[in-house]
Amino acid sequence: MAIETSQRQEMTYADWIAEGKRRFGEDNTRWRFVCPCCGHVASTKDWLDAGAQNAIAFSCVGRWVGAEREAFGEGEGPCNYAGGGLFALNPIKVTLEDGRVHHVFAFAPVEGEASHA
Repeated sequence: MAIETSQRQEMTYADWIAEGKRRFGEDNTRWRFVCPCCGHVASTKDWLDAGAQNAIAFSCVGRWVGAEREAFGEGEGPCNYAGGGLFALNPIKVTLEDGRVHHVFAFAPVEGEASHA
């Protein structure tokens, strides 16, 4: 389930942080993201619990929890998708204040909001 390019977004880091807080509150461990490959929704806490703090919203949490599903395989997630791999599907381009760019997963929808995945 790849993200279509029409769903790609660009935002500043400040706007990205503001959007996370708006959706999920101040506690960023409760923020949730959608893997662009398998659709699995994981929270920041899920990555932290898996010991994958450097991969939050970048690679599917399945890479650290022993997921059997291949990134482009069939079935439910999580999968082993790597955001830095050959197929860069991460749909959100976040530009930091120093000009560096990170491509990350989309935020998961909150109750009452339509999904973009």
